Amino acid sequence: MPLDSISDLRKRVQEPVRKYNDVAGLLVGDRVSIHVTRLFVAFGISPTVATLSMLAFGLAGSVMLLFGGIWAVAGFVCLFAYYVLDCVDGEVARYYRREKLAWGFHDFLFHLYVKSAFFVCLGLYAVDTSGVHAMFLFAVAALIATLFGKFLNDVGMLLTCRYVLLRNHEERQRFVEELCAGAAPEQLLVDGDLPGEHELYRPRGLALVRATLTNFDLSMLLFLAAAVADLWIEPFLIWNVRADCKVALLVFYGVILPLDFLDHVQTHIRHGRFVRDARRLLRRAHHFRIK
Repeated sequence: MPLDSISDLRKRVQEPVRKYNDVAGLLVGDRVSIHVTRLFVAFGISPTVATLSMLAFGLAGSVMLLFGGIWAVAGFVCLFAYYVLDCVDGEVARYYRREKLAWGFHDFLFHLYVKSAFFVCLGLYAVDTSGVHAMFLFAVAALIATLFGKFLNDVGMLLTCRYVLLRNHEERQRFVEELCAGAAPEQLLVDGDLPGEHELYRPRGLALVRATLTNFDLSMLLFLAAAVADLWIEPFLIWNVRADCKVALLVFYGVILPLDFLDHVQTHIRHGRFVRDARRLLRRAHHFRIK
């Protein structure tokens, strides 16, 4: 059977969802995953294989970090494969039109499992390398910021569904009135997204640098480079604490990720993003009916 061309595959499995891409998908994901997707399609491999493999590679790669050296290099390669397979499962499912919402539940949890395992294992490695138990706190801080950041992106949807879509008519009406108070008429009459709300994600300048440095999936490439460097660079001292490139990078993320999360929280509050997102969901749900 002839292989689909890369350009045809992109039109079929990437372009429909490109507007939802983050910086990792923009810079790396779409460019790498399409070639793996092409092999999955050519051999008729189920997208479920990619989803389960994603979890296996993510957990195995995290555990490998505990051993350092070449094992850490292999571990970060596995963690990058975890990210690529996360892209592949959706692309293959879209190719066969087999996307299942129930698997979205598992996919969400798989990300939580892998990210938790990654930071715990990296934190244990940092403690073993430095001999300082407090180094684990940097891993905890980075993990909490990562998980809280993930829920921050979804809190508008969660609360709108819980307190508006699932409540009785009286309560629903009260919450709708609260959300719509002060909105311009044109914001309430348009179903779905307003123009420009889902333009392609194209950060520039410092915004691109920040998004790249704080993206979990792209950080695997930085950690991979650090692990390779550690094969040749002897451990060094940071404030009289023994460390290597991987530990130094963990300290960086243990500081920068919580600060990034706090900045996103104040931005959400200052710009009223929760209300804006809730209004968008109300517009989308306004004419929704199960037939």
